[in-house]
Formats: sequence, structure tokens, C-alpha cells
Amino acid sequence: MVVVAGLGLTIIMGWMASISAPRSIGEVFVNPGEIAVFDSDGDGVYSREGVTLTVVVTDQSGDRLEGATVLLEGGNIRTYEGELVRGVTDSMGRAVFTGLVVEHYGPMLSTITVTVAKGDYGIDSSFEIPVIPS
Repeated sequence: MVVVAGLGLTIIMGWMASISAPRSIGEVFVNPGEIAVFDSDGDGVYSREGVTLTVVVTDQSGDRLEGATVLLEGGNIRTYEGELVRGVTDSMGRAVFTGLVVEHYGPMLSTITVTVAKGDYGIDSSFEIPVIPS
């Protein structure tokens, strides 16, 4: 009986040692942290072209996360060609977006949501970039 109990305990301990901590997306950093848009002709459409955004993603340990998909939505943000803004982080956990267009209708504040996703790390949509009409 003692041998069987000892063997069972050994198996359970071995199994528990093989369980790893769950992975998760840690923090998302965006530079610049806000985007100013302008209504240069007074028609109520605030816009800005040529915007560059750098997104840096870390995992739960604070290490840079390579291979995460980054999607920017809201504030009518798009590429110069009119496409959705989407990219993948490099070995430094960084995705750089250049030549972006942001449009905003009316003088109220809006936001761009930064969604980050990677397989077994999950999805994080908690970071928002303020779009400020000036």
C-alpha cells in the first residue's frame, strides 16, 4: 500500500511539474500616445495624413513579444491605400506603421483601439489612442 501511494504521488508530482504558467500579453506601448487631427478647410472633417505609429508589445514577464498580430481600429484610421491597419511584431516586439491616414468627423474626442493577439497568449484590446481635434 505504501509503495502504491508513493508511486501515485510521484506520478502526480511529475505531472504537476510539467504544467507551465499560462502565457498572456503583458503591456502595449504606442508612440505617439495621441494623434491630433485638423479641420483645415472648416468642413467639419478633421484629418491628418502621413501618421507614423510604433506599437511595442510585451508578454506577462515583460519580455518583447515577437509574432503578435496588431490591428488598429477606430478614428477612421487606414493606410494611404485605404486598407485596414494590421501588422506583426518583429523580434523586438515592435510593429511600425507609416503613412497612415486618420479622419474624424466633428470636434469631439475619439479613440483608436489597439488590438493585439497571439495564439496561446490571448487577445488584448485595452489600449486606446486618443484622437484629438485641434
